[in-house]
Amino acid sequence: MPRLMIVEDDPAIVKAVEKTLTLAPGFSLEWVRDPDEAVAKVISRRPDLVLLDVRLPGGDGRMVLKALRENAATRGMPVILLTGLTGEADKVLGLNLGADDYVVKPFGAMELLARIQAVLRRCGPSRETARTIKAGPLTLDAANRAVTLGGRALDLQPREFEVLFLLAAHAGETLSREFLIENTSSYGRLVPTRSLDTHIKNLRRKLGAKSGMISTVPKLGYRLDP
Repeated sequence: MPRLMIVEDDPAIVKAVEKTLTLAPGFSLEWVRDPDEAVAKVISRRPDLVLLDVRLPGGDGRMVLKALRENAATRGMPVILLTGLTGEADKVLGLNLGADDYVVKPFGAMELLARIQAVLRRCGPSRETARTIKAGPLTLDAANRAVTLGGRALDLQPREFEVLFLLAAHAGETLSREFLIENTSSYGRLVPTRSLDTHIKNLRRKLGAKSGMISTVPKLGYRLDP
């Protein structure tokens, strides 16, 4: 049963989310109103996904997001921002801080549900991804979004982890660019195809002497060779 936590001061929004979740039975929802309590509650409760309002009384939800991304226990936890702010700069700021998606109020129930399900599928932990994968000197812990190379921890951004996890889960197989982009992109948002190349470049840099593990397969995609 996916456990969600919503950080929101408006009871009407919470009720709307609760009603949305009835469209796909099996979800549980916990409500936190005070932004000062949000980080501690998320750390202690460890939900599968956080719905985070941007405008909160006495605080900015994006600062809560920043604190979650700076904490090792919550760094990889999926977060969807809920906001009435529609400016491009506001969206970019939230995404740059590490949000996995961005939903503007008022939102449609089916759209919100689709985004929640898409983020959970991609980011987990879910029944399919809550596992540890070993590929040569690499060990990837999907539940904690952690990676070690020969026992040394690697500091990866969320999208970098997702790309590496997919490659490691299919080690020795060539994954198409389309597959990698589709499975590391937020629902409903176009992602520049060149961003995948940037993630691969960053991963090779962080792998250092083991950068050759990631091979480019011309006209097809990429492959991880343990």
